[in-house]
Amino acid sequence: MLIFLSYLGSIAALGISVCMVVVAFMCFFPLGALNLDRFAAGALWGFGSWLMAMTQVFLWRQGELMSHCSVLLDTRGAHFRLGKILDHKEVFMPWNRIEAVHYKRIENALKFTILGRDTSTVTFTSYSFYRPKRVARLIAERAGLPLVRG
Repeated sequence: MLIFLSYLGSIAALGISVCMVVVAFMCFFPLGALNLDRFAAGALWGFGSWLMAMTQVFLWRQGELMSHCSVLLDTRGAHFRLGKILDHKEVFMPWNRIEAVHYKRIENALKFTILGRDTSTVTFTSYSFYRPKRVARLIAERAGLPLVRG
C-alpha cells in the first residue's frame, strides 16, 4: 500500500508541477503587461514547479526502491532481498546464525543491522520496508535476541 501511495504521490506531483508551469507562463505573458510584481510571481511559480518536479522524481525513486525489497520470515530463518531489480542482494540467515540485531537513528531515518555469526551482515533502513522496526523486532524475537539500540 505504501508503494502504491508513493507512486500515486509521484504522479500527483507531476500533474501539479505541470499546472504550476502553466501559471508561471501566464504570469510572464503577454510581455507588454509584464511588471515587477508579475515577474516575481512568475519566478516564484516557476521555482515552485521545479520543486514539485523534484518531489515527483524523489517519490518515484522511493517507490522503485521499496517495490524490490522484501524479507520473508519462515521457520528456518530470514530471507532478505534488498536492492533494485538488476542489482539486488539476496541473503538467507538461519535463526541460530543471527548474532545481534542493532538499530540506530541516522538523520531522519532508522538504520537496522542484522549481524550473523559468520561475519555476514544485512543492513536496511526505514525506507526499505513498511514498519522496519517491527520487522527487526520479529527477527530479534525469533532469534531469541534483544533489539539493541546503537
